[in-house]
Amino acid sequence: MSADQTLLTPSRANDAGLEKLWGHILGSHNGPPWLLEQRQQALDVYRSTPLPSRVSHLWRYSDPGMFLVNDGDLLPVAAPGVPREVPAALKEELDRELLAGGAYLCNSVVMKTALDSKLADAGVVIMDLHEAVVKLPDLVQAHLGTLVGPQSGKFEAFTNAAWSGGILIYVPKGVVLAKPVHILATLHGEFADHANGVAAIAQRLLVIVEEDAELTLIDESGDGADGAGARVYTITEIVAGVGARVKYVPIQHWNHKTIAFTTVRARLDRDAQFETVMTTLGGQTSKTDCGAVMAGRGAESNMFGLAIGAGRQQYDHHTVQDHQSGTTRSDLHFKVALRGRASSAYTGLIRIEDKAPYCEAYQENRNLILSPGAKAESIPELEILNNEVRCTHGATVGKVDPQEVFYLGSRGIEPSEAVRLIVTGFVGPILDRIPDAVRDRVHGLVLSHLGDM
Repeated sequence: MSADQTLLTPSRANDAGLEKLWGHILGSHNGPPWLLEQRQQALDVYRSTPLPSRVSHLWRYSDPGMFLVNDGDLLPVAAPGVPREVPAALKEELDRELLAGGAYLCNSVVMKTALDSKLADAGVVIMDLHEAVVKLPDLVQAHLGTLVGPQSGKFEAFTNAAWSGGILIYVPKGVVLAKPVHILATLHGEFADHANGVAAIAQRLLVIVEEDAELTLIDESGDGADGAGARVYTITEIVAGVGARVKYVPIQHWNHKTIAFTTVRARLDRDAQFETVMTTLGGQTSKTDCGAVMAGRGAESNMFGLAIGAGRQQYDHHTVQDHQSGTTRSDLHFKVALRGRASSAYTGLIRIEDKAPYCEAYQENRNLILSPGAKAESIPELEILNNEVRCTHGATVGKVDPQEVFYLGSRGIEPSEAVRLIVTGFVGPILDRIPDAVRDRVHGLVLSHLGDM
């Protein structure tokens, strides 16, 4: 341990029983003093912040104790036998030149990054975040933790303190990526059981797209395997400069043993355009907080979401449309289909500041119940602090219309196939927005997850 590391060790961590966790952080991450200090402060916030109350509006449907990290929980850097080869799906996309670049993480360790040589010459960067801290310190320090810092919440504080793997994507001014970038994060190996049943892994993604630049980013996590399970904590921060255009496509299909906590924030400068296409399929329990901050005049956010639940899966999604500047626009369409005893809670917040007139915002959440034991909750929230706005919202929870099944049956289609066609039509508009490079595979994952109806 260096002198700098010794000075940065938080004395209060011992009082919280987190000495092994801090020791792991110091032993695994030899970052510069500013980063170690940032980690220390975040761990102190994690220690001092009480567990969220089940009475609070964002925790009514999820038990925060499921996400709690104890001193005995291992944060594996790499399990024995972790494959360093790029998974077949990502390798095929790269070999067929469907992508501008990509990255592969296993157990939150960056195994591989790739980038088109012409884009690299233009200044585009896809880099292990640990490497970027050393090679691009000013860029990383200026943005890391500015959108999702320790004060964002107890588990965001943990992720800020303990992240062991991450990626930096940087697109300079005026550079347009005609093809997507694809990041794939997986788990490998059986982790030993701990106090809460599985190990903890923390990772983060920092995306900086400068003025008039353009990026489509596929952020995929999970491999569907049944062997590995963990509590996975992820922070994604996206900075979109003046006139930037960013399409962000998170796809989550962790296995049934995994508990996932994800926080995404994008900050949009003047005239920036941001589109999110979110697909949630996996995990035992998944809690996601995804938001866009319209910080500059003329900024626009369009969010599209899809969640398919089966068995006893539990989903808890929260979205934020935060209008901090006037003459901005946001739109949200979030669809959920549930079978078995799966449950979904969706909470959507539209916030318009008092000094942000002439904003437009729309929010829609539609839920399709495919089994008697499935359950969906929808909670729209509006925080409108001025009168010169136009805001609307809507939510529905319902079953497949029997008349539609009867109509298709009259055309010779079996009831089970009729239901599948109806559900496919329900989710189709969201899937159509997924980039070509992965659309067919994601569509296959959705159909597989829907199972026998």
